[in-house]
Formats: sequence, C-alpha cells, structure tokens
Amino acid sequence: MFAVRRRRAHMKSETYVLLEPGKNEEFVSEEELKMRLKGWLESWPGDELPPDLAGFETIDDAAAYLVRSVCELEIDGEVGSVQWYQVHLE
Repeated sequence: MFAVRRRRAHMKSETYVLLEPGKNEEFVSEEELKMRLKGWLESWPGDELPPDLAGFETIDDAAAYLVRSVCELEIDGEVGSVQWYQVHLE
C-alpha cells in the first residue's frame, strides 16, 4: 500500500501543512497541495504508478483522491514519503 488512509475531522479548512523529504514543513493551500502531489506523480520512479493510483483516468484525479482520502504518499526508491495534514489556522 502506497497511500495511508486518514480519518478526517469535521473541520472546514483549505490549509495544509506539507512535509516533503529534505525540506522544512510548509503551509500550503489545497490547490497548491494538489499541484505538488501532481508533480510527484508525474515524476514517479519507474514506468507505472502504484496500483491504488494507476486506476485513475488522469493525474489530476489521482492527486485529488490523495488530498481527499489519505495523508501520506510513500515514494519508491530512496525518496521517502510525502505527508500532509489539514490544519485550521486562527
């Protein structure tokens, strides 16, 4: 399994904290998170996405699924994992 499911609190926020390998944590909008995930998926090591993501018609659909349904993407090779968490800023 390459994507970790999450429980979603009943929080309405479009802000996420993003943790990428080798980078500091960063606050991003939902749209920016989708774009970053899309970039990771487009440059996926090897020829094919993992089975749980390969079934989507487009990379955009796979990125939207990740934002909605999981909080971690494990990347093959020595890259590590990308994690994101929805946050509420006051």
